[in-house]
Formats: sequence, C-alpha cells, structure tokens
Amino acid sequence: MTVKVNQSQISQSLPTSKGLVTPARLANLMVPVTSQVGARRSAIQSRSQQKMERVLRAAAALLDETGPEAVTTTSVAARAEVSIGWLYNFFDDRESLLEEVMVTGLVDLDGRWDDVGFSLAGADWRARVAAGLEIVIDFFDASPGFRSLWFSAEFSGRMLQANRLHDDALADYLAATVTSTRPDAPDVPLGVVTQIFVGMIDKGLDLAYRNDPQGDKNMLAEMSRASIEYLERYLV
Repeated sequence: MTVKVNQSQISQSLPTSKGLVTPARLANLMVPVTSQVGARRSAIQSRSQQKMERVLRAAAALLDETGPEAVTTTSVAARAEVSIGWLYNFFDDRESLLEEVMVTGLVDLDGRWDDVGFSLAGADWRARVAAGLEIVIDFFDASPGFRSLWFSAEFSGRMLQANRLHDDALADYLAATVTSTRPDAPDVPLGVVTQIFVGMIDKGLDLAYRNDPQGDKNMLAEMSRASIEYLERYLV
C-alpha cells in the first residue's frame, strides 16, 4: 500500500490554488488534493482495491437512502462486509470517509470530461463545452450519493476547500486551452472569465438539483444556454 499524508499530521486548511501547476489533462485536476483529503492510504493490492470499492459503494448508497447522518465507519463497514479494523487502516474517521466519496466523485467527473475533450480550444469550442455540460449533468443524474453529500451540511470545511481547489484548477485548465479570442472582447483576464463560467455551472447545478433529484430541466437548459452565451462574448 502507498502511504498518503496522515490527516492528523497536517493542518485542517488545504493549500490555496496559487502556485499549483495547472495539470495538462483534466483527469489530473485532483492530483494536488488527493494526498491531503480522504483516505490516508491508497489501496494497491487487488483484494484491498475490491474492498475499497465496496466501501465507497456502501457509503454512496447510505448517502442516497438516508443521508450523511447514516454514514458512520460502523455502518459502512457492516454494509461493505469489511472489518472495522480494515476500514481504520485507511480512514481516520467518518469525515475522511465522506471526503473520499467526494474526491472519488470529482475524479470520476474529471475522467469523463477528459474522455469527451472538454475544453475551450479551436473553432468547435461550443461543441466541446456542450459535451462537457452534458457530462456534468449525466454525472449528477447518475450519482445520487455524491449529490446528497454535495447538498448537505456535511459539505463544509475541508470538503468545501477541496471542491473550491477543484473549481480553481478547472478554471485554470480551461483558460489555458483557449486558442482564439474576439478582437472586441472586454479587457478581462481569461482566468477571470473561466472562473465565472465554472461558477455559473456550479450555481446552475445547485438551482436545478437542490429541490428536484431529477434535475429541473428548464434550469439545466438555461444554465447551458447562458454559460455558452457568456463565453461567446470572449471567444471566437
């Protein structure tokens, strides 16, 4: 097993995004964060990986069925059919377990974005953005456990910081992919433009899913339309 940073040995605050290198691939956006939140160790052996998958599925199922209050190390271990001792080899407490659910979800989302080439590059950037928006909507639809956590009071502290670092990394990545801007575009740094764009996605998802587990289709359609129209003010 590869040892990750012990939660008790680091500050409760995560580093800011300043000074972090922008990953070359969307699939690597969470690399600077994964060693500091969630599981203290990575499961390397095949049997351990299978157990970890069961643990995360169990936690996600409990989040979906009952909410974060049902997620404890004991309840997850029982549902995943692993010993509580095995669980504590990887997690300090229930908070780190919930963090791992969040981080794993974001890594999954980033991988899906990477697969469809989500970026602001080229003359076909609108199609790339539309594909990226479709992916994040599909992800929310297919991840009720993650969605339950995202809207809960538990989504605070280190989880909220990690999510913000992810948003910052996504905005930096997208800004770096821009290949052409309008000559009459407002004099605004591209990093600011992409931060606003990412914020529009976050808020759109919040509005669409917080009261409707199926996602309000009108809200989602308007999020997509408005965010692309916003980028059109800057990109060719």
